[in-house]
Amino acid sequence: MNLFHEVVGNGRPLVALHGGFGLDHTYFRPWLDALPAQLVLPDLRGCGRSPHDGLADADFGTLASDVDELRAQLGHGEWTVLGHSFGAYVALEYARRFPDRVGTLVLVDGAPALDYPDVISANLQRHGTPEQLALLQRAMSAPLESDDEFRRAWRLLLPLYFHRFEAWEDAGAIYSATALFHGFRMLSQFSALPWLGNLRMPALVMTGRHDWIAPPAQGAERLKRGLPNARIEIFEESGHFPFIEENAKFLAVLGQFLGDPVQPAPR
Repeated sequence: MNLFHEVVGNGRPLVALHGGFGLDHTYFRPWLDALPAQLVLPDLRGCGRSPHDGLADADFGTLASDVDELRAQLGHGEWTVLGHSFGAYVALEYARRFPDRVGTLVLVDGAPALDYPDVISANLQRHGTPEQLALLQRAMSAPLESDDEFRRAWRLLLPLYFHRFEAWEDAGAIYSATALFHGFRMLSQFSALPWLGNLRMPALVMTGRHDWIAPPAQGAERLKRGLPNARIEIFEESGHFPFIEENAKFLAVLGQFLGDPVQPAPR
């Protein structure tokens, strides 16, 4: 699988795996550009500009293997693996299958399993509008009609994902409604809980205090307890995108973990 990808900056390689599923890598920029690393930004299979071949049968193992194929193409022996949201599940599976390729693991607003539907439902009822609730229920039950409908739907849902929503720049983004629907299927079948304790590489778990879909108690705190060599950082003024809402702090925390100081990205 030839994953489309961008490479930004210089230094030790860090691959950043985007969420969605069905979004692409572009929402990481410019927020991660200042990291002291060679930042590798792929579009996962079925997303963005990457091929859609085999998406209907793909699972997290498939996506992890795609990422390792990219590593080999780029000639890296190991790298830092950062996963955000859905990408955090891909990162966990990658670390399970290819532990020798993961120098350090960074999980942002993820969870070991999406096994708390009652919490998600309660958060939606508390914070969502009737229109947002109806849209999410429809998206999980059947594919949206088109990529353009997904783009419109995502813009409607975005305020849920931020503590204080301002704007979302997506002029260069490519949305995949097909990938979105298959992502729900993959998530329903995934749990890292049985093997989380086997991942012994240094890990940094980061999350927003106000994340409705991966709250700290169900997400970052369970990851911290399960990973033998993990530390946790909770961003008190963020929702699901702390690298946007608290960019300077996010870069400082991650830069310290990676062993280098960084400067914040421009807003």
